[in-house]
Amino acid sequence: MTFGTLVVFLGLFLSLLYFFPYGTLKVLGFFPYFIYKQFILQRLKWRSRAIITRFGWIEYTAKGSGNNVLLYIHGSPGGYDQTTSPGTNYSVLTPSRPGYLGTDISAGRSPEEQADCFKALIDALKVEKVFVMGVSGGGPSAMHFVAKYPDNAAGLILFEAVSHSQDFKKEDQELINSWDMDLFIQLSYISSFSKKKLAAAMLPNKKNRSRLLSKNSNIDLLKGVVWSIWPISRRRGGIKNDYDQFTELDIPYEKILAPTLIIHGDEDRNVDIEHAEFANARIENSSLYIVKEGDHMMHATHADEIENQIESFIANNS
Repeated sequence: MTFGTLVVFLGLFLSLLYFFPYGTLKVLGFFPYFIYKQFILQRLKWRSRAIITRFGWIEYTAKGSGNNVLLYIHGSPGGYDQTTSPGTNYSVLTPSRPGYLGTDISAGRSPEEQADCFKALIDALKVEKVFVMGVSGGGPSAMHFVAKYPDNAAGLILFEAVSHSQDFKKEDQELINSWDMDLFIQLSYISSFSKKKLAAAMLPNKKNRSRLLSKNSNIDLLKGVVWSIWPISRRRGGIKNDYDQFTELDIPYEKILAPTLIIHGDEDRNVDIEHAEFANARIENSSLYIVKEGDHMMHATHADEIENQIESFIANNS
C-alpha cells in the first residue's frame, strides 16, 4: 500500500469517526464482538443436551436429583437457559421450545404440537410423571400438555402465564426485529449499571427496587433472565411463531384435571393479571396466588415468596 493510499484511507476513517461516530465504533467493535458471539453460541451448545425423538432433536437441560421432576416451559423469547434452580423437593427439566436455540421450529409450531414434543422428551428420558410449570409465553403449551397427557401430569403451575388469545406483536415489535449486535450493546449497557441504577431502570415500583437490592442473588437472577433473550437471532423463529399462535389460542381448559397453582403479580405489565383470573375461572381444580406488587420480573424481587409456593404445591401433590 502506497503512502498516498494510506493517507486516503486514514482520511476516510477520520471522516467516518467525525461524522458517524456510533457507526464507526460499531465497525471497530464488530470483530471482537463476532468472536465473543461465537463463544456464547458454543457455550450454549456445551451446557445443554439433545435427544432424538419422533419430532426430531429436542434440546434440554436437566438439573438436580429430586424424585419429583418439574418440567419448566420457558417464555417468549427464551430457551433452555431461561430456567430455574432445583428446589429441596424437585429437580428441573427444561427443554428449548421449538424455534428456540437447538430445537428446530419444525418440531412443533402450535402449543398442542409443542406439548407433544414435551411428551416425546419425557418418554425418551423415561420420566413417567412431571409437574409442569408454564412461564409467560410457555403457558399455552404447558396447559395443552396437562390436558392431553393427564397420566403424565402430577400438577400444573402457571407463572405469569399467557392463558388466552392476545396480540402481543405491536408492543414487542422492536425486540422481534432487533439485531444481535444492537441488542448486545443495549444489554451490555444495562448490565454495566450500578445495582441501584439497574433497579431503577428495570423496576417501576420503588418497593421492588428495595427488594431487589436486599440480596446479591436477586441481581444475578434479574441479569440472568435479561440475557436469556440473547442472541435473539437464535430465538427469533420461536418468538415470531409464538406471537402468531397467541392471536388464536384454543386451549381445552375443561380437560385440565390436575391440581393447578396460578401465580401472578398484580402489577404485571407484560402479561396482565387478567390472564391469571381467566385461567382460574376456567380450570376446575385451580387456585390463584397473587403476588402483591409483583411485576413480570418478580422472580427476582419476590424469590423466596414464590419458591415457598412452588415447594408447598409440589409437596402437597406428590
